[in-house]
Amino acid sequence: MIPPFHSELKDAFEAAGGRPLAQAATVSPSGMPEVRTVVLRHLGEAGDPSFASDARSAKFQSLAARPYLELCLWRPGTGVQLRVFGRTRLHRDDAHARSIWQALPAQTRRLFHSEAPGAPLVNGGPGHRPAVKEGGHPATPAPAFIVVRLLPERCDRLELGPPLRRRQWRLHEGLWRACDVVP
Repeated sequence: MIPPFHSELKDAFEAAGGRPLAQAATVSPSGMPEVRTVVLRHLGEAGDPSFASDARSAKFQSLAARPYLELCLWRPGTGVQLRVFGRTRLHRDDAHARSIWQALPAQTRRLFHSEAPGAPLVNGGPGHRPAVKEGGHPATPAPAFIVVRLLPERCDRLELGPPLRRRQWRLHEGLWRACDVVP
């Protein structure tokens, strides 16, 4: 079922050339909040955005422990913020992951063959970059490559007007229900 906010997400993808930035909020295994910016790489018909991640990252560890995520997209020029919450589904070497892997720039694919995210830099000073190995074959995802797909359960749309408007959608028993709320 196509959610009522799908067109808003699709517009965000199109306005960003198919790769909008979103803030991804997770909870660490120790219960601490975490947020980082991700590049959304795909939007499914069910309003399910996907982004690439490294299976060696803290983000992956957090999602493995607590498979929930909230994405926040800001639409410059429109004054609209979208927050989408739901469970995640992790994709490794399946058709969805391979499709996203093949669409990544070679430079990005190579990062999945470098040291793990957050690893200390050896002889690292200002401007030092980690060693990045060759990226392997573009058709075969690196072992560290994973795709995180968000399966929406709730969406909150805030329009910073004037006038200020806020609408929430919640998935309940397979149907999306809308409610206008105080901004």
